[in-house]
Amino acid sequence: MAKTLDAIRSHASNPDAIVEAGEVVDMRFPAGTTLSLRAAKLFHLLVQAAGVAVADTKQHRMTFASLNETFRISLSELEGLIDELHSTILKLHLTDPTGRAYVKSGPILADVEREDETLAQAELRFEFSPALRKAIENSTHWAVISRKAVLAFESKYTLRLYTVLALRTGLRKASEDFLLDDLRSLLGAPPGYERWSNLQQKILQPALAEINQLAGFVVGYTPLQHGRKIVGIRLTWGVKDGKARIEALKELEASKVGRKARREGQAEYIAQAERIERQEISLALSKLLD
Repeated sequence: MAKTLDAIRSHASNPDAIVEAGEVVDMRFPAGTTLSLRAAKLFHLLVQAAGVAVADTKQHRMTFASLNETFRISLSELEGLIDELHSTILKLHLTDPTGRAYVKSGPILADVEREDETLAQAELRFEFSPALRKAIENSTHWAVISRKAVLAFESKYTLRLYTVLALRTGLRKASEDFLLDDLRSLLGAPPGYERWSNLQQKILQPALAEINQLAGFVVGYTPLQHGRKIVGIRLTWGVKDGKARIEALKELEASKVGRKARREGQAEYIAQAERIERQEISLALSKLLD
């Protein structure tokens, strides 16, 4: 069975590809905690910088200059983001060699060293936590995410949802149901979003609009009701056609100025997602009636 580390090795020559273990992509955040957008972006860049050695007990190195090539960051901001990666606790759902499932928790980074920025080729040296390394070490499913997309997203919820969907498109799934409580935990929604209307309007819909504009796939959703109460959602996705993928790539290369206004033209993608949902429901019904 192929492993995540093999996938990292096979994508090493593609500077836009960041390969991440499925267990890490599906990490949950304890109630009321999450990573900021900038900290989440830094995390993905550190994973890419570590490469195939990401699960090793070793110190990884990257220069400030290489980090600043695409991720502009001040020294004081970098220190704050490192503190976030040190202190944010993740819950990782893992399976031991006998097949028994368990939850492992821990921070993202175990150790960080930062050289004085005035030094030539000043370095950031870092080591991932045992919890994170354990999740990656034995992982056999993974997501391939776009570095350009990671850097382009303007919402932490968009970035989280994008990685979750990138994992599932790689697994050749077309839809998945999520209970609202689990969705909040997956996205790191803060207190105050217990009501479906708040979660839908302030987090879910803006995130889907941004993903549909910039990603290589299109996604929609259907609320799941129990009686009159919304208890979950069904996310449905599909790969964009050639023309739409080219448009997404162009948008990633374009200036952010005016991007939100251009996002208003997403109606065709939403309609495509709805067609995918209708086809899936029709297929399920036909199998049920056979």
